[in-house]
Amino acid sequence: MKKRNYKYAAVLFLSGASCLFSACGQNSDKTSTTSQEEQTMADHNMGDGGASSNKMMDLMHENMTDMQKVQMTGDPDHDFALLMAVHHEGALTMAQEQVDAGKDTALVNIAKATLLMQKEEIDRLQKFADAQKNSTGDTAKTMRMMAPMKDMMTQMNHNTKGGTDHHFATLMSLHHQSGIDMAKAYIPMAKSVEIKAMAQKIINDQQKEKQLLDNWLKQNNL
Repeated sequence: MKKRNYKYAAVLFLSGASCLFSACGQNSDKTSTTSQEEQTMADHNMGDGGASSNKMMDLMHENMTDMQKVQMTGDPDHDFALLMAVHHEGALTMAQEQVDAGKDTALVNIAKATLLMQKEEIDRLQKFADAQKNSTGDTAKTMRMMAPMKDMMTQMNHNTKGGTDHHFATLMSLHHQSGIDMAKAYIPMAKSVEIKAMAQKIINDQQKEKQLLDNWLKQNNL
């Protein structure tokens, strides 16, 4: 009788142990899966600037939307001045984001130079556009100056690799190229000596900055 009781007790013990280890294994697998999911989310959400998304990309989209709202008159000088003023505003928001969140000293310095230079140009362009707001002309012709911005949007790489520095260098390079192309589209139509000279200066300045950004990207390719 005692032997049977011992045997029965042993069966119960082994059965309970089996259930216990099984439960532990399930909890361990669940914990491991949860840990992996949390790590994946953390890896996705953190760039070198700690951003949860590509903030520069959002700023570029906002700038394109603002440019599409510009009221064109058909006068090339007015329309270029106003479009470029809004285009510069986009560069300023991106540059400020780099100054605030960027890690690379060279890129932060480029951003600071952009802030200093383009703020002054915005004032001049805006004042000229305000003085010429009653001008008229062929809007179909001046709308061609928007083409570079549309081309830029199709070239934007919609991913979040890297962090603030990589985003800034990549997208500001594209932004500069669209400004260069816009100025080149305007110059053959130009009537104002002042704005034509500004357009050429913008081409020269942004080509230099774009080269610096492209060089940085080559050295820091992800």
